[in-house]
Amino acid sequence: MATGKRVLSDYFFRAGYYVLVAAVGAAILFCVKQLLAPLLASVLLAFLLDPLVNAIETRGVKRFAAIIGIYAAFVLVASATALLAGPRLVAEAENLAANFPEYKTMIRDMLAKLADSIERRFPQVEVPDLFELVQTRLVGGGVDIDVVLASLSGFFSILSVVVIVPVVTFFLLADGHLIQKALLSVVPNRYFEMCVLLFHKIATALKLFIRGQMIDALAVGVMTSGGMLLIGMPYALVIGAVAGVGNLIPYLGPIIGFMPALFVLFVTPGLLTAGKLLTVAAVFAAVQALEGTFIYPLAVGKSSNLHPLVVIIGITVGGQVAGVLGMLTAIPVISIVKVTLQVLYTNLKSYSII
Repeated sequence: MATGKRVLSDYFFRAGYYVLVAAVGAAILFCVKQLLAPLLASVLLAFLLDPLVNAIETRGVKRFAAIIGIYAAFVLVASATALLAGPRLVAEAENLAANFPEYKTMIRDMLAKLADSIERRFPQVEVPDLFELVQTRLVGGGVDIDVVLASLSGFFSILSVVVIVPVVTFFLLADGHLIQKALLSVVPNRYFEMCVLLFHKIATALKLFIRGQMIDALAVGVMTSGGMLLIGMPYALVIGAVAGVGNLIPYLGPIIGFMPALFVLFVTPGLLTAGKLLTVAAVFAAVQALEGTFIYPLAVGKSSNLHPLVVIIGITVGGQVAGVLGMLTAIPVISIVKVTLQVLYTNLKSYSII
């Protein structure tokens, strides 16, 4: 009888333990979902800064001191950049946001007139609401413009950028090797070498790709802003910032970067002329020529080593699944999958498992 009671109590304790584990797991997943953007930014920054931390550490500097030094240097550079370009960029962004409802109405009226003109010339053609079509099909993700603005505002909140991202990045840089060690500790001895190689190859591929893309995006943003300032375009820094971020998406980057410039041309009275349009297009063409000829081969090169067709399909699927975020992360995810399959195939074949 006592044995039966003990078995029953063990059963309840075991069930309670699994319920607790499930609850903690669900809570962690909920938190990760809520903080997905800051966590993703932290991981990308950790991969970007880890080679620099390692290089400083090899010179005899403690890892903690190296991370603190990098953070201090970053704060100094960011402060100097904010003092030089911050006020103008903030003013441009605020002005654009304040005038956005008016610009939105202007674009809606222009597209309505265009649709009316098409229907008059081609009565048999039924033209849908072009503004709604553009808005709901933005970036292939069915995203509303107002929702995009709200999401961007939320992502770039002070809490996310100033508190969460630096703190999480710090711990990833300081204790990343401990996380890897903990994960490898549960791997059977037979597959330990394979998993170490897999971690190394994935980390190397991501570091090279992220570092190259950041350098490439920064160069495109600076060159585009400089070109827009030279030709006297309003919102030059905003256009350059969008062009730089958009350039993170292969093949679609130039189109995404050109859209804000085209938008400014349309909504600024007296600015939309054939000469100005050609000048803006020439600036973007020159930036892309310089980026494709000199910057991209040096910064990114063959880090992803993917066929262009695979890249295009990956970006399209990523955009359909997760919008802009999916398009930005499609290539790193595909690279991870590719490296994983290559390592698993080679090693499992050597173990005569496949």
